[in-house]
Order: sequence, then C-alpha cells, then structure tokens
Amino acid sequence: MFNYYDTYNWVGAISSYDGSVVNGGMSNAWFFQGRVGVKPTPQWDAMLSVSYATADKKPGTPSTRYANGTYGTEIDLVGTYKITNNLSYMLGIGYLFTGDYFKGYDSSSYELVDDYILVNKLTLTF
Repeated sequence: MFNYYDTYNWVGAISSYDGSVVNGGMSNAWFFQGRVGVKPTPQWDAMLSVSYATADKKPGTPSTRYANGTYGTEIDLVGTYKITNNLSYMLGIGYLFTGDYFKGYDSSSYELVDDYILVNKLTLTF
C-alpha cells in the first residue's frame, strides 16, 4: 500500500475518508517483520512472513488525536516451484488484519474490513 513506485506510476494517490491521501512511502511508522523459509526439495521453496506496523506519532490535535495507532498485521505465505532451470511458478497469499489507525479520530463511526491478496507469477529467466 505504501510502495512509492506503485502509487506514483500506476495507481495514483489513494484517497481516505477525510480528504487525506496515501501517495508515497510510509514515514510515520514502526514496522516489524519476521520471515522464515524452507526448501524441502531442490524444486520447492516456501516462505512465511508476519509483518506489524504501528504509527510512531498519532496525528491530530489533542481534541482530534487518532484513537489508535495500529496500521495492522499482515501474514504472507509464498511458494515457488522450479519447473526447469529457467522457468519457475510462484503462488502467494497475504491477509491483512486492518488496524484501527485507518478509522481516524472518530473510531466509533467506522467499521474496518480485513483484506487479502492472491498473487501468481510465472517467471522465465535467460
């Protein structure tokens, strides 16, 4: 979501409910990530990652300060199968447990929905 290349070149600014936009890299955050990978056979490769982000400082004035600083937690699972020496297939799924930071300062009026992504990719290298 905070990838500068994607938002600048492909998507454009992502608007929020209160007129704010996501249009660049994440700058107000503590971001933590743990990853573990296994390669059970020479053809198979799998990786699991868990990421967590929280705001360094909650925006707003004392009367309109955000109620919660948690951006959310994401879990990703990616598997790659090497078909030949120069052809591989990757399948990945990610699930975001959306944090209350996105509710802004009025946390009682908005209900957030978790989100997921499914990615598949065929890669030919030469």
